[in-house]
Amino acid sequence: MNHKQLYLLLFLFFFTACGEIEIGNNKPQNSEIPSSSIEVPSINSDKKISCQEVERENKYFNHNYQNILDIEPIDKIKILLKKEIPLKKSVDFDQKELYRLFTTEYYWASSISKTFDYRSYTTPQGLIDRLKYIKDKWSFSITVEDYNNATSQKSVGVGVVCQNFQSGCIISYVRINSPADKIDLRRGDIITKIDGKEATEKNFYEKAKKEKEISLEIVRRDTNQHCIGTLTPRQYSYKVVEDKILYTQKNEKIAYLRLDSFLGEKNIEKQLDESFDRFKKRHIEKLVIDLRYNGGGSINLASKLLNKLSTTHIGDEQFTLSWNNTYKVNNQTYRFKSSENSLNLKQIIFLTTGNSASASELIISAMKPYLPEENLVIVGSKTHGKPVGMGGQSDGKFYFFLINFVVKNALGFYDYFEGLPVTAGCDAIDDTFHEMGDPKEKMLETALHYIDEGSCQ
Repeated sequence: MNHKQLYLLLFLFFFTACGEIEIGNNKPQNSEIPSSSIEVPSINSDKKISCQEVERENKYFNHNYQNILDIEPIDKIKILLKKEIPLKKSVDFDQKELYRLFTTEYYWASSISKTFDYRSYTTPQGLIDRLKYIKDKWSFSITVEDYNNATSQKSVGVGVVCQNFQSGCIISYVRINSPADKIDLRRGDIITKIDGKEATEKNFYEKAKKEKEISLEIVRRDTNQHCIGTLTPRQYSYKVVEDKILYTQKNEKIAYLRLDSFLGEKNIEKQLDESFDRFKKRHIEKLVIDLRYNGGGSINLASKLLNKLSTTHIGDEQFTLSWNNTYKVNNQTYRFKSSENSLNLKQIIFLTTGNSASASELIISAMKPYLPEENLVIVGSKTHGKPVGMGGQSDGKFYFFLINFVVKNALGFYDYFEGLPVTAGCDAIDDTFHEMGDPKEKMLETALHYIDEGSCQ
């Protein structure tokens, strides 16, 4: 198995405050729940963990706050898809066809030798790694089955990332609607024991691979609580969208949108519509979009999200897909269209990390020509740097994703291979000790401060 396939398999498997908070998709206790987000209980019975307040224990509660964990990307494959890919009936890897794609439709086709002997390669990824251009960090192949799982938002396991931390394993990411989410495991929780033994990242994942109930002991730092509960790995469907209405320290109403992926267009579009329906009813004019772990996905979905961010640019260019000189006929320009739940936003703040890539970066770049610099703000750390995308081909067994085009905004800008930088003074750590969407979490706290004061300092 090649390394990029392994990354995606890991992605498939593992996976309140400055003021008043109103919750959309997630449903903590004592929060008003919109009727549209109430779910019918699943067949699996997920019993929430039980917690009791305890005295602070030094080894779990005392720490250097700046010593924040580096979180591995949830999906290390940074992908921007132009369209759904048709399947062809084929049993074996088609070496000749993959080589043909490199010498014709590949964006850097002019760099490919026309006399290269491709016949000795037994895997598509091996041939891709040998031929791809030096700037190309993304072209890859994946099995049809793995790709379909990723785009259907279905997985197997528990739905969290857990990393070694002092005497335990700290939860640094929780997938929405996963088994872990349903029992109320939270980012920042420290698992101290698993089935009675000291917890580590290694034994947590070993247990999570088996579809058997796991007993957990947890320290919940923010609330001084010791918690116990059980977690059962299984097949599950997850979500990638969460929304909240927040109020800043100066009592300004804003919206927060967490978006973890653009992979799985139909599922995500429905989730986004529910969020923007709520924002529209509340007359939202300022929005924080959390893209810190979003590695990209569908271009069409990115365009539909852009439609929801403005009501004043209908017909104007969002972005253009620009192919190589031989395939300019494939160039395509996307334009703003009207949407029933579009907002007339005065300010957008993006939360990003080096894991924000592809379609995530497209959204930011596409909005730059239409909002003044002080009202289009990037908080966190520099993005990944992928201003390119793929059309995609399949032979029935594998999908071949080769870079086909650059993505230019309305000003023709696309050269952010080094990443989009944060707004001056708006560097902020990815605070693993607080939940995403918690106004005390450093990136969101910085964004709320910017809204109040006009700067991040």
